[in-house]
Amino acid sequence: MFAASVLWLQGSTQLSKQPINNADYSLVYNGDIFDDESKSIRGLHGDTKLFLDMFKSEDILQSLYQTNGPFAFVCLDKKNSLVYFGRDKYGRRSLLMGICGRKEIIFTSVAQKDTKYKFFEIPAMGIYIINLKTRKLVLRPWFLETHTFSTGIKKFWTGNFSIDDPICSNAMFKDFIFPTRNDLYFVVNLSNYAEESFFDAIFSSPKMMDNIMKLEGHLSRAVERRVSIQPNFCKDCLREEMPCDHPVVGILFSGGVDCAILALLADRFIEPHRPIDLINVAFSKKSSSANQYSTPDRLTGRKTLKELEMLCPQREWNFVEINVPIEELDAERTRRIADVIYPLNTILDDSLGCALWFASRGVAENYTSPCRVLLAGMGADELFGGYSHHRVVFHKEGWSGLHTSLKKDWHTLPYRNLGRDDRVVGDHGRQLRTPYLDEDVVQFLLSLDSWEKTFPSDEISQGIGPKYLLRAVAHHLGLVKTAQRKKKALQFGSKIANSKEKAHEVSPRL
Repeated sequence: MFAASVLWLQGSTQLSKQPINNADYSLVYNGDIFDDESKSIRGLHGDTKLFLDMFKSEDILQSLYQTNGPFAFVCLDKKNSLVYFGRDKYGRRSLLMGICGRKEIIFTSVAQKDTKYKFFEIPAMGIYIINLKTRKLVLRPWFLETHTFSTGIKKFWTGNFSIDDPICSNAMFKDFIFPTRNDLYFVVNLSNYAEESFFDAIFSSPKMMDNIMKLEGHLSRAVERRVSIQPNFCKDCLREEMPCDHPVVGILFSGGVDCAILALLADRFIEPHRPIDLINVAFSKKSSSANQYSTPDRLTGRKTLKELEMLCPQREWNFVEINVPIEELDAERTRRIADVIYPLNTILDDSLGCALWFASRGVAENYTSPCRVLLAGMGADELFGGYSHHRVVFHKEGWSGLHTSLKKDWHTLPYRNLGRDDRVVGDHGRQLRTPYLDEDVVQFLLSLDSWEKTFPSDEISQGIGPKYLLRAVAHHLGLVKTAQRKKKALQFGSKIANSKEKAHEVSPRL
C-alpha cells in the first residue's frame, strides 16, 4: 500500500497528488528538482512527474544520479516485481525503513518511537532494489569509495544482498596528495599579515580571486534556485491562494558567516517589497532573568543584522527572536520532538534536533513566521573545515590529517545530521533548503585542496583562518565585520546543550 502527503512548492497548477500510479509504476517521492533544463516545465506542472519519467529512461540509475536537488523515494516496478528506493547522493531528505518480523516492511519519512516496527535510517549510499520474488536486495552505490558498503546495509537489512558496480566510476572525495612548497606558499604566508590586512592579501592573489568569484557565483545560483522555486503564497495565504506580501522565505539565523551570506544573496532574488525572516533561537535554563535569552547566538545575530541593514537598507528584515523556556522544551520533546528525531538518539541529536524544531516552528512572542521555505547553512562546516576538531587534527597531523577528517565528516553528514534535520523542519509544514549542498557548490569545493579553503592554524585568528575562503566571499560581498566573527556551534550558541554531557552518548531524554 502506498500513501503520501504533499508539501506543494513547485508548479503553478494543481499540485501533483501522490502516490502516482500508472500501469507500470507506483511512486512516492519527497524532493525537489533544481536543474535549469526543466525549469519551465516545473514552473507549470511541478517535478513529481519528471521524477517518475526517469524510470522510463534506458538508464534509470544514471538519470537519478544526474538529478540536481534533494530527494527520497520509493518506486514499485509492477511488471518486474522490483522495489526501488533511496536518497539523493548527499542524503538531504529523510527515508526510514521499518521492519516487523520477516514479512512486514514499511518505508516512511518519519516514524513514531513506540510501535511494533523497528525503524532504521536508509544510508544515502546509492539506489537500493528489492526483488519481491526472491527477497534479495541489491545496492548500486552512487560512487566508488574505499569503505565497505556492507556495514551500512547490515544496519537495516538481515536478508540476502549484493553490491553491484557504482553508478559513478569516480570517488566523490579526491585522494590526498602531499602539497609542495609552492602549493602552501600563499596560505602559510597569510600568518604574516595583520588581521586588518588579511583579506587584502587574499584579494591580491589572482588564483584566490578566481576561487572567490567562482564560489560566489555557484552560491548565488544555488540560493536563487531555492528561493525562486515556490508559489508566492505564505503559509497563511496558501489555502485561499491569495496573493500576499508576507515573508515566504526565512533564514535559520545565528549571525555566523554561513547564514549571513545566504541572507545577503537571498536579498538579490526575493521581491524588494517582501520581508525576509531571520529566525534566531535561544534557550533558558532559568525560570526568570532579565538577560536569560541573551545567548551568544542572540548577540551575534543582532550584530550581523545591523550589517545586513546597512548593506540592504531597502529590505525589511524581520529578526524573529524565538525564546524557549526549559519547561516548554521538556514538554515538546516528550510530546513530539523525540519522535521526529527518531531513530537517532544521541545527546547531540537531542540538542540540535530540539534547537532546529523550535527555530523552524517560528513562533516568537508576538509573531509567527508564515514562510514556507527555510534556508540553512548545513554542510558549510564539513566542506570548508569549520569545526573545532579540524583545528585540533591540523595541529597534530597537518594537512594529511585534516584531509582525512574532512573526508570522514563529509561521508557521515547524511546519517549524522541531514535526515534528522529534514524530519524536524518538515514537522512544521516547511521545507528545509540547503544552498551549500547544491551539486554545483559541492563539486566545486570538493575539487579544491583543503589548503585552498581553510587554514585552521594556531598562528591565525579563529575568526579568520578556519573557512577562510568562505570568509573571503563574505568580505567581498560587503560583510566585512561578519567575515571575521567567530561563532559557537548551534547547540552552544543557543545555550540548549550542557557542556558536561558527551555528544555521542545516548540521550536519556529521548
